[in-house]
Amino acid sequence: MKKIITLLTIVSSILFLSLPVSALDQKKEIIKLDNGYYLETIIEETSMARAANQKTARKTANYKNAQGAIMFSVTVTGTFTYTGSSSTCTKSVAEASSKNTNWIISSKSASKSGNKATAKAIAKRYVDGVAVETQNCTVTLICSSNGSLK
Repeated sequence: MKKIITLLTIVSSILFLSLPVSALDQKKEIIKLDNGYYLETIIEETSMARAANQKTARKTANYKNAQGAIMFSVTVTGTFTYTGSSSTCTKSVAEASSKNTNWIISSKSASKSGNKATAKAIAKRYVDGVAVETQNCTVTLICSSNGSLK
């Protein structure tokens, strides 16, 4: 009986430890804007690397009002390889979404260059069907030569 329990414990431990872990590391920064709004950026590693010296992460910018409610969000997801002396972005994906009925995302795009993954979006605030405010939002995720993200 003890052998069966021990065996089940070992198998369970192996299965648990082999599962991918999301949000391994999270970095958050909040910047107060001149117009009374806030820009909150969050960096998250989204998965364990499938190969050595490879990292996938995402950086989200939440545009918040003075009460802390999110108006819209822009996210870039980047995949990077790094060697210790350099790093390269191999994939960049952009997401943008409105979290408030007055805000509409009018465009979004993704790009990659060197060790950077970038998402750009344009959000517009409407009042009575008329655009009264436009926000251009650029989110850039950078991977250093040793795999650090900013």
